[in-house]
Amino acid sequence: MGLKIVVGIVCALLCVPLFVWGAWRLYEYRWYSGIIPEPLGISYSIEIGGESGLREGCGAAIFRMDEATARKIIEQGPHYLARAMVSRGHHDSYHTFFGWKKTPFVSGNAHGESTGLSPGLDCASIDPALQWKITDALRAPGAYYTHGPEMFLLVDPAARLIVLTYFG
Repeated sequence: MGLKIVVGIVCALLCVPLFVWGAWRLYEYRWYSGIIPEPLGISYSIEIGGESGLREGCGAAIFRMDEATARKIIEQGPHYLARAMVSRGHHDSYHTFFGWKKTPFVSGNAHGESTGLSPGLDCASIDPALQWKITDALRAPGAYYTHGPEMFLLVDPAARLIVLTYFG
């Protein structure tokens, strides 16, 4: 075999999996960022992870909120978030949120939010320090949360985090 053929084979063996991995990461980013309501500006994804079966899955998508959105939420709070009820990329009832509440999160309320973020965060296998930061934001004043069918959404403007978890 010539050197060119060997280099071509090695490149194919390395480039194809890298391309597939990159395409999958782009798909994940587009899918999960599409669930976040439009008024919530995203700078980039921090971590996306989860588990899925044939029909069901669980996990989390964590994004860095852009500075302008964080500032508006800090200044306007629920008034700004009142517009953030429908997903930017999925315009159906399944991807609609049910109203924003201030943290601290109170579990066991009438809307089935008894589990909050935990099922999705547990499936995502995210960095423990980030997970602590997220759960601390849920327990302290200053952040906001909402839920939708099989989803939970937390925004923490001080930490500039948007956290979407899903279970189901």
